[in-house]
Amino acid sequence: MSTKKLFILLIIVFLSACQRAEPAPENRAGGGTAVTTPPTTLFKDVSRTAGIMHTRQGNDRAIGQAWGDYDRDGWVDFYVTDTKGPNSLFRNNGDGTFSRPAFAETVALPEGYSGGASFADYDNDGWLDLYVVNWGQNVLFHNDAGQGFTDVTAQAGVGGGEANSQTASWGDYNNDGWLDLYVANWACYPRCGRPSQGDSDRLYHNNGDGTFSDVTRLLQGHTYGAGFVASFTDYDNDGDQDIYLVNDEFLFPIGNKLWRNDGPGCEDRLEGELAHCFTEVGGVAKADTQVMGMGLATADYDNDGDFDFYFSNAGPMTLLQNRGDGTFGDVAELAGVDVPDGIAWAATALDYNNDGWQDLYLAVMTTANHEGIAANPLFHNNGDGTFSRVSSGSGASDVGPTMGIATADFDNDGWVDLLLGNKDHGYSLLRNQTGAQTSNHWFSLDLAGAGPVNRDAVGTRVTIRTADGQTQMREVQNGGSLGAGNELTLHFGLGPSASSGPVSIDELTIQWPDGRSQQFTNIPADRKVSLSYPLDAAAEAAQQAALFPNTVGQSATTLNLPITTLLIIANGVAWLGLLLLVFYYRHSLGVRWQSVRWLGVLVLVVFGAAYLFSNLQAAEKTPVANQSPPTLDQLLAQAGAIVPLQRAAPSEEEVALGRALFWDPLLSGNKDIACVTCHHPDAATGDDLSLPIGTGGEGLARARIFVNGRQILVPRNATPIFNLGLDGMDVLFWDGRVSGTAVSLFDSPANDDLPLGLTNALAAQAMFPVTSRDEMRGHAGDEDIFGQRNSLATIKDYQFTRMWEELMAEILAVPGYQEMFRAAYPDVPLAELGFEHAANAMAAYQADIFTFLDSPWDRYLQGNETAVSAEVLAGAELFYGKAGCARCHSGALMSDLQFHNIGVPQVGPGKGNEEPFDYGRARETGDDSDLFAFRTPPLRNVAITGPWMHNGAYATLEAAVWHHLDPVQAVQNYDFSQLTPLMLEEDSGDTAVHTAPLNAPSFTRPSPDLTTDEVATLLTFLESLTSPSALDLSHTIPKSVPSGLPVGGSIN
Repeated sequence: MSTKKLFILLIIVFLSACQRAEPAPENRAGGGTAVTTPPTTLFKDVSRTAGIMHTRQGNDRAIGQAWGDYDRDGWVDFYVTDTKGPNSLFRNNGDGTFSRPAFAETVALPEGYSGGASFADYDNDGWLDLYVVNWGQNVLFHNDAGQGFTDVTAQAGVGGGEANSQTASWGDYNNDGWLDLYVANWACYPRCGRPSQGDSDRLYHNNGDGTFSDVTRLLQGHTYGAGFVASFTDYDNDGDQDIYLVNDEFLFPIGNKLWRNDGPGCEDRLEGELAHCFTEVGGVAKADTQVMGMGLATADYDNDGDFDFYFSNAGPMTLLQNRGDGTFGDVAELAGVDVPDGIAWAATALDYNNDGWQDLYLAVMTTANHEGIAANPLFHNNGDGTFSRVSSGSGASDVGPTMGIATADFDNDGWVDLLLGNKDHGYSLLRNQTGAQTSNHWFSLDLAGAGPVNRDAVGTRVTIRTADGQTQMREVQNGGSLGAGNELTLHFGLGPSASSGPVSIDELTIQWPDGRSQQFTNIPADRKVSLSYPLDAAAEAAQQAALFPNTVGQSATTLNLPITTLLIIANGVAWLGLLLLVFYYRHSLGVRWQSVRWLGVLVLVVFGAAYLFSNLQAAEKTPVANQSPPTLDQLLAQAGAIVPLQRAAPSEEEVALGRALFWDPLLSGNKDIACVTCHHPDAATGDDLSLPIGTGGEGLARARIFVNGRQILVPRNATPIFNLGLDGMDVLFWDGRVSGTAVSLFDSPANDDLPLGLTNALAAQAMFPVTSRDEMRGHAGDEDIFGQRNSLATIKDYQFTRMWEELMAEILAVPGYQEMFRAAYPDVPLAELGFEHAANAMAAYQADIFTFLDSPWDRYLQGNETAVSAEVLAGAELFYGKAGCARCHSGALMSDLQFHNIGVPQVGPGKGNEEPFDYGRARETGDDSDLFAFRTPPLRNVAITGPWMHNGAYATLEAAVWHHLDPVQAVQNYDFSQLTPLMLEEDSGDTAVHTAPLNAPSFTRPSPDLTTDEVATLLTFLESLTSPSALDLSHTIPKSVPSGLPVGGSIN
C-alpha cells in the first residue's frame, strides 16, 4: 500500500471520528420527571395531593396512626384515629396517592373515643390484623385476606374494659412464636375528677388459638401509673424481649418502669404453676425517670450495639443512653436534644438522610410558657454522641400542636417518610425528599417469621457492617411509639459510596427470636429485600435469590460522559485500532516499517487535534463575560420583566355577586366591618394605616378609631388588592399562608378543611379574613350592632368548616343573595352552595375591578417607548441593575413571591404567641431561615399604597427605599414620629426588640450604594408604576348591599 493511500485512509477515519455525537438523554427520575434543581426542604407535605383529607372531626388528640400493608400488595397502607368522629383507613395506590377502600367503614368506629392503633398479625395467617385502643372497649379486627376486617374482640378477649387506652405494643415475650400484647392505659381524668392513680395497664398472653389471657399479674403490680406507651425491646441483649413503659406523672407521681425478662420459672400464685418471670428494675437500671412522659423512641442511636430510650416530657426531654452494663444515663442535654422549653408528645427515631446514624424527631404541641413558635425539631445525628437541630430547611417543623408520629417508606424510594397527627388540623403525610440532595445509599429488609418465629418477626435483630467498618443494629418492633405503629420494615442508611463501584453491605447478620442466627456477605444496596425464616432448604434458597438477584434482564449500566470526552475516546480507539491493523498486516499491505512509525506519530498528532477540536466545541458553548455594562433591554430580559398575563374574565353576574359580598358587613361577626373596610378604593385599596383597625372600629382610613373599648390592632399591614388576579399570583398574605393553584391544590391554615372548588389562590385567600377574630369575626362575648350575641365568635378557632357554614347560612337567608347566587352559579342548587362560592365571587370581583396594566411602565413594556421619560428609564436601569431591586422584585409580577428578612424594624404589637415579635414566614414553617421573613410585595401602584412594609413601619416610600439600601442604619435611626399614637402605645419600646430582625440568621445585608440623586431617580421609576385608573375608584362604590346593612360597615 502506498503512503498516499494510507494518508487518505487516515483522513477518512479522522473525519468519521469527529462527527458530532448525539446528546445523551436527560436524566429522569420519578416516572419520567426531569431532574432539575433539588428541593429546598428535606420533607414536603403531600397530604392533599396524596388524597389524605378530612381525617378529623375533633381536636382532642391526634396520636393514632398505624402503618401496615394490610392487602399485601407491596405498598404500605395506614390507619388513623379520631376521638370525636370516624377513624380512617387509607389504601396505598402505589402511585403516591391513597384512597379509602370500600370496606373502610367497617373499621371506622364512629362512636369510639379512639387513641392509638397498630397493625399486627396476631394469628400468624400472613395477613396484618388491626387493633384500635379507645377510651372504653378496645377493638381487634381480624384481616379477612385483604378483603375486609371482622371484629373478633369478644372471642380474643382483649376488649380491656373502660380504661383510657393510649398505645398498643406487640412482642413475643416468651418466644413461643405468637405475638403478645401490652396496652398502656392513662387515666379516667377528667371524667372521674382527679384520680389517685392511673388506669391499670394490661399485658395479654397470646394463646395461639385466636384468644388471649390477661397476665398483667406477671408484672407484679407496677402498672398503675398513667401510662402512655410501652416498648418490647431486648435492652440487655440476652435474647428475650423486655418491656419499658413511659408514665405521665401529671396525675400520679410514679416514674417509668423497666421490666427485665427473666424467662420462665416463676411461680404463679394465682394459677399454682410455673409462669414467666419479669423483674421491675427501673430503679436499679436508673431508667425510672419521673416526668410527664408521653412519647418514646427506642433506637441504638450511638451504634454501640444496644438500645437507648428517648422520651418526651412537658419540659426537658430525656435521652437514656444504654451503658451496656444494665444501666442507663441521661445524656439529653449533652447530646443537644433536651428541648427544655417544649411540651412534647410523640418521639421517633429515623435515619432521615441515610447516613448510617439514626436521627431523632419530636412532636412539640406547644411551648412551656405558651409563647414563641412550637416547631417540631428534627435532630441530625452527628455520629459522635451529639445531635444538631436542623433549624433551616427541614420541612417537618409543623408549627401546629403536633401530637403523633409514625414512620414508613410509603413510596418505596428508600427514604423514610413521616405521618403526623396534629391536634387542630388532623393528619399530614410528609414525603422525605432528601434523596434529591444527597448521594447516600440505603437498604431495607422486610422479614417474615414462620414456625417458631411469629409471622411479623417481631423481636428479630439485624446487624450490618459496611465497608468503612461501621455497624448498625435494628430490631423489629411493633407499637413502641405513642399511639402509633411504624412500618415493620427495617431500614438502614449506608452513607455515600466509598468508591465508584456498586455499593454493598459487607456483612449482614440476622438473629431470629428462637436463637437461630444467619450471616450473609456482600449484599447489594439501594433496594428493599423480603426474607422469610428458613424452615427448610427451599426457604434458604429463596433467601439467596432475594439477597443476590439474578442480573439477567436488568438494564445495563449507562456511562454518562461529556461529549468532548466521548470524542476523545472515539478518536483514540479508532486511531489505535487502525495503527494495530496496519502494523499486523504491514507485510501483506506492502507498508514499510518506516511508514508504520510515521503512522504512529501521525496518530499522536491527530489525537491531539481531536482533543483540541473537542474543547473548542465546548468553548463555543461557554458564554464569555460581557465586559460592557448591560443595556436596559438586557437587564429586563434577565429579570423576566414582561407584561403579565390576565386570567380569563369572569361573568358579569359573578362579579356583581362578589361586589355585594365584598362591601357587605353581613360577613362579619359583629356586622360592623366588611372586606372593603381595610381595602377601600378611596385608600388605594388599602386603609392608609400602618396596622388596620378591624372589628370594633369606626371610620375610614386615617380617621378610623376604636369605639368599643377594646384596642386590638390587626397585626399586619393591609395589603392593597391591585392586580391580585394576574396569572401566577399564587402566594398570598405577608407570610404566604395561602398558596397554590386549583390544580396543585392550596396550602392554607385550614389544611384539608379547605373545600374543593376554589378557582385560584385569591379565592382561597378570601376564605380567611372572615375567620380572623381581629379582622372580621370578633371575640367571644361580643355583641353585634343590634345587641345580639356574636355567635360566630363562639366557634373554636380551628373549626373553619363550621364558621363557613354558619356564614353561608346567614348569607342565603337574604332573598337578594339567593337571586344573585342563582344568577352567578345557575348550575349549582342553593342547597349545595358553600362559602367557597362566595369566595370565588369575591375573587372574581377583585380581579375584574382592580386589575390595571395601563401604568406608564406597563405601556413601555407593551412597546410604547414614548410612555416614559428619560429619567424613568434611568431609574429602571438602577432598579434592574445597580440597585439590585430585581433580585426580589422580578418577573412579570415584580415579585419573586419568596420570603426575605430585610431587617424591617420590629415596631408595633407583634403577632400571636410571639408578641412583641412577628416572626413572619417562620410562624408557618418553624424554620429559623424564615425568621422575620415576609413575602416580596408586587410593586405596581407602590407609590400610592403606603404605609410600607408588613407592619407599616415607614410612612413614605422614600424612607422605605433608604431602608432597603441600608437596613442597619435605617433601624438605628428610625423615626418613631411616623407611627400613630395607637401604634406607639402598642409598641414594646425595647431597642432589642426593634433591632431583632437584624440579628436573625435569615438577615442578609444588601450591597448597593446609591447617592441621593440616584435614589430620587429610582423613586421616579417607582412612580411610573402607578396606573392612572387606580387614582380615582369612586365609581366602584355601591349605593347599597343586599343585607340592607351600612355599605362597607361602620366607616362613615
